[in-house]
Amino acid sequence: MTKGNFDDTLRIPGGVFEMTPARAALVRRIEEDVLSVFRLWGYQEIRTPSLEFVDTMSRGLSSEELNMAFKLVDRETGKMMLLRSDVTPQVARMASLALSETPLPLRLCYVADVFRHPAHSSHPRREMIQAGVELMGIDDPQADAEVLAIGFEAMAKAGLSGVHMSVGQVRYARGLFEKAALDPVTEERIVDAACRKDRSHMERILARTEAGAKVKEGIMALTELTGTVDVLDRAYAHAPNDTCRSALDDLRDILALVRSYGVPSQNLSVDLGDLAGFKYHTGAVFTGFVAGAGQAVLRGGRYDNLTGNYGRQAPATGFAIDLLEAVQIVSGQSSMGPAVDYLLVNRTGSREEGLKLSVKLRGKGRKVLCLIRDIPDEELLPYASAHRIGEVIILDGEGLAALDTQTMKRKPIKIEEL
Repeated sequence: MTKGNFDDTLRIPGGVFEMTPARAALVRRIEEDVLSVFRLWGYQEIRTPSLEFVDTMSRGLSSEELNMAFKLVDRETGKMMLLRSDVTPQVARMASLALSETPLPLRLCYVADVFRHPAHSSHPRREMIQAGVELMGIDDPQADAEVLAIGFEAMAKAGLSGVHMSVGQVRYARGLFEKAALDPVTEERIVDAACRKDRSHMERILARTEAGAKVKEGIMALTELTGTVDVLDRAYAHAPNDTCRSALDDLRDILALVRSYGVPSQNLSVDLGDLAGFKYHTGAVFTGFVAGAGQAVLRGGRYDNLTGNYGRQAPATGFAIDLLEAVQIVSGQSSMGPAVDYLLVNRTGSREEGLKLSVKLRGKGRKVLCLIRDIPDEELLPYASAHRIGEVIILDGEGLAALDTQTMKRKPIKIEEL
């Protein structure tokens, strides 16, 4: 079927994916690279269900997040279910139930598909692959620094270049809002303006409040407190209470520890106006970017209030990497190597001879595709190229030979050379 004669009934829904062998191999390679970093840091992989009851997940998801989930009815119970839209609440539930007898802290990691309606038309994916870690049971800057360093290392291991981590602290903004005695609606509008770095809009919102001039200026500064670690010194000048000052001290400690883990200073920045997860996060937040990419690849931070919703109160911090975003970037930066080492063409007249040779090669760890029906020599190389096969080898009455990609001539070889 040609593209010009495409059957519309064969379309897949928008925002979901199917993968060719080359793309699937790249995704698998990145998944394995990222998981290998998680394991090196002592994190253990878990699996969570694709389907959950809505009332269970409502303990860990906001009403906006629940509205973005894909829902269906369970025929057995009649209860509403949803497709997994976020892994972290599932991990919190697991820590409270399946792992309730396991002493804290817990270091858990995962790779999972998540499904949700797009929040913005500019980013229309409805199916995503996330890889993440959750560190539960430690309220300490070193825990946040550990998680941040893992995220940086995992992104680099995945083949992403120009990795940059932006770090914030939502408690700093909370301290300012406390001093200003803002109502929830005004607070939400200011958070939105801070995320958009819209100082003029924030100024108009604050003009309708009773807050003092100094705290108003401190709140408006959230749109500008971004840059190197020196931002923290500027932020101290606007800090009206201990909540703000302790938040800045915490962030300074985290950044120092992250550098001790080997993350270069030039790959770190501060953004005290990063309040995208303001309602959810309770402390440090971090966002991972890659040079040349418009979307963030990693998002995470501290969330101390979630696990208690499932019965086991514990401070926690973690992150999730958008693996499909990472794959999109990596696929544009490098090409994949062969998926199969050898295409074995058996022309001896004995099927057993070819099968025995393929078994020997696989025993040596070589990936071998046996050609069942023979094709002419001039078609072998295009076939191998289309299927990402590294080399064509021919077994016939004269022995074993490799087919030269340039001359199309055969070069005798020994199995020990393969």
